[in-house]
Parts: sequence; structure tokens; C-alpha cells
Amino acid sequence: MHYVESITESVVTRVLELKNESTGTVDLCFDDSAVVSNKNFEFMKQGNSYDCKIKLFGDLVKEKEERTVACLITNVNVRIGNSDFLEVTVKDDVYYIPKEKVLNILEQDIILFKISRKDLIEVNDVIHEDLF
Repeated sequence: MHYVESITESVVTRVLELKNESTGTVDLCFDDSAVVSNKNFEFMKQGNSYDCKIKLFGDLVKEKEERTVACLITNVNVRIGNSDFLEVTVKDDVYYIPKEKVLNILEQDIILFKISRKDLIEVNDVIHEDLF
């Protein structure tokens, strides 16, 4: 579960500060779900907790650099909507990486991933419309 510490509204995308209630990790996550559908994450309110899935945007790298994390691959076959993801953990936090980003390294246990941003892709069983 993730606790919503704050929400910053903008014209198109909201930025939510989410705290993982199990690990204490705070993530800044983008929510652009209202742009593509009426079935979106607008129901999320500051001060409440939700079951969230967070997608990592970025690229695989060979060496550690700024904004790079070591990801332990925990599941290579996760389907969210009509999209395929890799489930990874960074320390004890669970994230999702689009499978097409990592097809050539699925035999590895740990990958280095340079994160450019984090997006909400599912909240309380509501799936982001872009994944259909």
C-alpha cells in the first residue's frame, strides 16, 4: 500500500508523492490517466492509502551512473491490461518495467536501470487506459 503524502496539480499531469507503507520509500510518480480516459486515478486523495503499481521509465545501462538502480528481476511474466511487464524489486520496493525494454536480458537476475521517471499504471485494480 502507498500513502499519498502530496499531490501537485498541473494542466495535464499530476505529480503524487507516494510513501510505501511497508518500506518507507517515497516516490514521486506522474499521473496522466485523466488525459486518456474518464476511468482514471483522479479518485486518489492526499492522506489516503492505495494499492499502487508503479512503472519505471528509463534505459538499461552497463555501469552505475546517476539515477541508476540495481533491479532484482522477480517475475518476467506480468500482464497489466494488454501490456507485458517485468516485475523488479529495488531494495524491497516493487516496480514494473515494460518487457520490450529488456527482452535481450531476461536470463539475468539483476539489471542496472537508469530511471528517468516513475508513472502510476494501476491503482486499486483500475488500470491506466494506455495499457489497453
